[in-house]
Amino acid sequence: MIGTLALAVLAQGFTPRQVVAAPSDILTGVVTLPEPRSTSTVSRARFEPLHFEHAGRVWSAELRMRVEEGAPSTLALLSASASRWRVLAAPEGQPLRDLDASGAVLRQSELAGELFPGHVLVRRELLKPRAGLWRVRIEADSEVDADDGWAILTGDRGLGARAWLSTASLVRGAPVAILARSADERSMQALSAQCTLHSEGAARSVPMFDDGEHGDDARGDGVYGAWIPDDLLGEVRACATIFGATMSGQRVERSVPLAFVMHEPLLDLNGEARAIPLDGSRCAIGIPAHPSDSARRVQVSAEVWGRRGSDTVPLCWLARMMEPRGSEDAWNLELEFDRRWLDVAGASELVELRNVRVQDPDTADVLALAPRMPLRASVALAVPTTPFAGGAAALLSSLNTPVGPRPQWGGERPIQPGLALVHGYCSTVPPWPTADFSEPKYVFLDSSANRSHDQFAQLIASRLYAAQYSSFGVVGHSQGGCAALHLLTYYESGLDHALGPRLIQSVATPYQGTPLASLGFFTCGTNSNLTPSGAATWLAGIPTWARAEVSYWTTSNSGGACNFLSGLLLTDPEDGTVERTRGQLPGANSMGHVVGWCHTTGMSNPANYLDHGRNVQMDAAAAR
Repeated sequence: MIGTLALAVLAQGFTPRQVVAAPSDILTGVVTLPEPRSTSTVSRARFEPLHFEHAGRVWSAELRMRVEEGAPSTLALLSASASRWRVLAAPEGQPLRDLDASGAVLRQSELAGELFPGHVLVRRELLKPRAGLWRVRIEADSEVDADDGWAILTGDRGLGARAWLSTASLVRGAPVAILARSADERSMQALSAQCTLHSEGAARSVPMFDDGEHGDDARGDGVYGAWIPDDLLGEVRACATIFGATMSGQRVERSVPLAFVMHEPLLDLNGEARAIPLDGSRCAIGIPAHPSDSARRVQVSAEVWGRRGSDTVPLCWLARMMEPRGSEDAWNLELEFDRRWLDVAGASELVELRNVRVQDPDTADVLALAPRMPLRASVALAVPTTPFAGGAAALLSSLNTPVGPRPQWGGERPIQPGLALVHGYCSTVPPWPTADFSEPKYVFLDSSANRSHDQFAQLIASRLYAAQYSSFGVVGHSQGGCAALHLLTYYESGLDHALGPRLIQSVATPYQGTPLASLGFFTCGTNSNLTPSGAATWLAGIPTWARAEVSYWTTSNSGGACNFLSGLLLTDPEDGTVERTRGQLPGANSMGHVVGWCHTTGMSNPANYLDHGRNVQMDAAAAR
């Protein structure tokens, strides 16, 4: 039966899908939450968020940063107004002076890149600076120019710090820690650390400890931790700073920006799940939940385990976007199980659910988690008259294959196959040269928008439905590739009916996130799906069968960095926004890595979406 939400979205050309993954995806960890340390970000600079205060006739922001001895030093400012700011600086204890008027700097300006549209990066190369702690003041003449930004001080690029969140369960009041350490203890030893937190317009500094009691592993192991305060809520911008020393005794500072969302508690998972027969071989698995907040849309997933002889074996992984059902104090989160998975596994009965997750659809953050939950059948499950004789691949195919021909949209619209050309995060214009792609095609544009993968996916489907495309393939740039993959996984749409070799093709898509996303709070806004930790959590909900429908390319520059920022937060090879390693989609079809291209215009190499030869190739192979 189609629920209210499904009826609403079906009218727009898509409806939530019962997502199923084979037991192999459980055993290989494809649908398992990542180990938090594996999602860490490495920084090779000191980052400091800028927040202006009104003092007299100017607005100003002050900070203190350490200049290193013997290393080239650059002070960079990132903001929409950075080119109009004055910079006054001097070693601690000396009078401040205008750097631009002192003749002690070389000033350069460049566009900041696709993640920061309209923003500039103004760099000042410090000529023979005195080593030690410096005082810096940034001044703006008007309130309009006093917008938030970042100050970035670089030194020895071989020294770095690493930071990450201790968990994907980001719920207020839960134990969540920010952890940081030296990126390479052979070259830099961490001596102390602190973390700055910004939320709802307020900033606070919290110390970090290496005592084994603040989310860090053990006392004295070089990992520093700080617990997130219980009152922190909403979008959070954090900056974890390591104060360290090199083997020669040189003092250094490195900081790692992180962006994430802290959620209000929504529900608790406890009790016993129930399997209730529906029709044929299907049954509904009801997961009991006890809400602490009003009902809202959630993403629910669980591993289903059964009994084979004396062993407990995985049967399948299930997931769905849904509106919770039930009363104000008791919800039933319902997934649909096919009895034929018992036949595939040679199992006799259902035993339990494992790794039951309730997640926020827009951030993929975990709102509740139950490692194990008993599963009981209220009555005997319906047994098919003929046991299923195929394997997991055959059953997946039967569950995922659309029934019948391409839809006619109620008999009123003709069958119209096409190709959707989709841009990425915060794009202002369509990136793909339309002349490289043949008709019928749909040029998607959602100008200057910040949307989660889930919102982005639904918008693609509804736009293509409104344009009367009954089936379509996707060529996506950057986040557009993630959005198309999310649409294929979680919703029924025209993607299910497309015919042709390559259903989804993507270029420079951050399937595993980009560290630059943690700097994007002041442009189109923070996007948790694009940070390394958020992307890894989202990817743990994408089964192998969906990944296999993606063909992707990664790109990188031909020598020097695509831009200044990429050399500080990204690891070569990279394209100015996406690292080659984070552009990988395990289980998909890698079409190779191409050198000589950057992520967007205004960088050291041409934008990778302007590769006309590859565009023509993608057009010829695209499903429609």
